[in-house]
Amino acid sequence: MKTKPSILDLLKNRVVVLDGAMGSMLIDEGLPAGLPPENWNVERPEIIQKIQKSYYDAGSDAVLTNTFGGTRIKLAALKHVDKVEEYNSAAVENARNVCPEGRLIAGDIGPCGIFLPPVGNATEDSLLENFLEQAKILAENNVDFFFIETMMDLREAEIAVQATRKISNLPIIASITYQKTKRGFFTVMGNTVADCVSRLTSAGANSIGANCTITSEEMVELVPYLKEATSLPISVKPNAGKPELKEGKTYYPTTAENFALNIQQMIQEKVSIVGGCCGTSPIFIKKIVEKIKANLSDY
Repeated sequence: MKTKPSILDLLKNRVVVLDGAMGSMLIDEGLPAGLPPENWNVERPEIIQKIQKSYYDAGSDAVLTNTFGGTRIKLAALKHVDKVEEYNSAAVENARNVCPEGRLIAGDIGPCGIFLPPVGNATEDSLLENFLEQAKILAENNVDFFFIETMMDLREAEIAVQATRKISNLPIIASITYQKTKRGFFTVMGNTVADCVSRLTSAGANSIGANCTITSEEMVELVPYLKEATSLPISVKPNAGKPELKEGKTYYPTTAENFALNIQQMIQEKVSIVGGCCGTSPIFIKKIVEKIKANLSDY
């Protein structure tokens, strides 16, 4: 087996393309409400592998494992607490089964769903233990790097990065979800972009990013804040527009073409890791790759 390139080595030469949404794709496949998506790593692996293969086929350099909610705390809330190791291990195996030679697998770590004071009663020690367990399982199953994402609370994000760095020297992308306000972009807890970048870098992140909540148009506006705050590689995974309800189903209005044009603009602003979040699909990734290939001289 050939040695895979590190994502950090790839970034020295070109833009790296991640995948798009998993959650909204699983809902379209019939995932029942209240069932953790990670359950399908074991019960419906063919669906997980089909989605991940479709992203690789579309041109993704890396796909995320289906482990966004795979921590003990998150799974306990859905009464699957005894499945942490099984679900996370199976998730990496599913991605490995469809991963083409030379492509990468990212161990996905999302928020645990409880909050530190003053919002909630969680302790920093409980969160640290929570993330240590998941990161250790993902590392032992040989993911290529970590994607810590959709973090609303900077303190939780810091703990997740610190826990992951404690057990692994693999690259870590740390991605916060921001809200657009009249005064700029902030976390729901009120942290600025500069504050997030500084603290996540100190915690051990190799790349800083933003994902979810905001649209690709809004992400274009956010990028200058990230550029001003860091020289690390910047990652973006926006939503396909603001979700709308139509006939009882969630609909995302941004087209793949317009989404890819916004991503292209961000690449021109020196964003180096790109992908999609809620509402995106393999066609969005395919359109992004087409834009990159058509403008190779620019990058």
